[in-house]
Amino acid sequence: MEEIRVLATLNSHANFSSTRSLFELSKGKESKLYQNALNNIYTDDYIASKALYGSNPNDVRYKMLKVRLKKRLYNNLFFVDYDRLKIGKVYQAELECLKLLHHAHTLSRLYELDLVLSNTSKVRKIALKYEFTNFLIDALELELECHTESGNFKEFQKCTNELTKLLKKKLYEREAVSLYQTIKLDGKRSVKLRRKHMANFSSSIARLYDIYCLTDSFEAFYSYYKANIIYSEMIGDFDAIVDLTLDSEQKISAGKINITRFNRTFNKFELVYAHLRAKKLEQGLRYASEFLPDFKENSPNWFAYLENYFLLALHSANYELALNLLHRVSNSVSINRLSASAKERWNLYEAYYLLMAGDTSGSLSKKNPFLLSLPEYSKDKQGFNVAILILQFIFYLHKKDTEALLYRIESLKKYILTHLKDTFSLRSKIFLKLLILIVTEDYELKICSSKGQKLYQKLVDAPTPGDAFAEIEIVPYEHLWNQILNILKEHYN
Repeated sequence: MEEIRVLATLNSHANFSSTRSLFELSKGKESKLYQNALNNIYTDDYIASKALYGSNPNDVRYKMLKVRLKKRLYNNLFFVDYDRLKIGKVYQAELECLKLLHHAHTLSRLYELDLVLSNTSKVRKIALKYEFTNFLIDALELELECHTESGNFKEFQKCTNELTKLLKKKLYEREAVSLYQTIKLDGKRSVKLRRKHMANFSSSIARLYDIYCLTDSFEAFYSYYKANIIYSEMIGDFDAIVDLTLDSEQKISAGKINITRFNRTFNKFELVYAHLRAKKLEQGLRYASEFLPDFKENSPNWFAYLENYFLLALHSANYELALNLLHRVSNSVSINRLSASAKERWNLYEAYYLLMAGDTSGSLSKKNPFLLSLPEYSKDKQGFNVAILILQFIFYLHKKDTEALLYRIESLKKYILTHLKDTFSLRSKIFLKLLILIVTEDYELKICSSKGQKLYQKLVDAPTPGDAFAEIEIVPYEHLWNQILNILKEHYN
């Protein structure tokens, strides 16, 4: 039933002349099964078979009905309006090549050689524009068949030479894609396995670059580009991503990358994010402002982009800009469409903004000072557990609730021992130790400041961890430590 439901949903976006004439104007059982599967009335085979035949899913009549409907739905995919499905132009070009090649293969079996060549000519035109090596090879192989049958030796030899070059290029491209896929797959494995395989990634990246230089192929470049970003994020080398994304922008401007296939919006997103993580804040803010119009307002990508823009503002202590961005998000017509995790992130961002800048205008929602209506850390908040723990600690510090703080330091010690054992957790581990120091030294500003200096210097010297492992610093720990010392000065001394 799930297969029919998915196919029915896709077919509902097809042209009027196809789907509606097949199903909407029909009164038969096929139409009923289609419509009720589409509207989630028939959620499983038991409900559908009972409604249609008063029987069960093993009824041969029901089985044959499903076979007939699925055949029609699959055939009808040829008529789907891909613009309505919001499929990108490059993927529409791929589908057009597949359609033309299907026509050409059919005509080849009918020995209509001129029509075959007419269709392969169209395929080659599209494939050259988008650098679709696969489709160029398919088209040339069909043309070779035609020239063999027609005895056109000159064109046969020309196609043979071209095909030989393309097959060599395809071997390189396949190697590049395979290397990228291996790195991406390893990046999705457990932390332990990722670290184990990371030593091999460097040589793979070098090989990918060599393949790109050898072929000057878009496929090779894009494999190198994507793999390089994954690897650089893992090792925390965000300067390398800054260089890669800026270089890609320059290549686009110089016409050295196929603009029809390169995802420039993603590159701009990654460029801004890399500047944030590389602590190139001033440049990052400039790019964030420049590229913002390229993201469709209220779209998921727009919200994600604004997260990086907001964090750049917060890290650079540009609180006026941070507040403006918070207002843009909170006033968005699509805010309620965000996932629960995305909404929670924005709650955390607002809380940290209030901690660092306050809300003297009273323009933000009236919540407790640090929006501490937050749940305890848990597995479903991976990446923000430390941020939540820190915020809770500062909230009780501000309230001078020493009993709650004593309880908190036990939680912090346990969290350090359980979750912060690796080198990529070093910054979080050091900062939590600074929080523990505050309680153990009885909130004495001078003692905390002097004894914390050594830990603070270690924090400054600690390398930026890679994305694959690190917890997120919504505000740099160095800024937070200074803010905590200010709280001690105002409330405890």
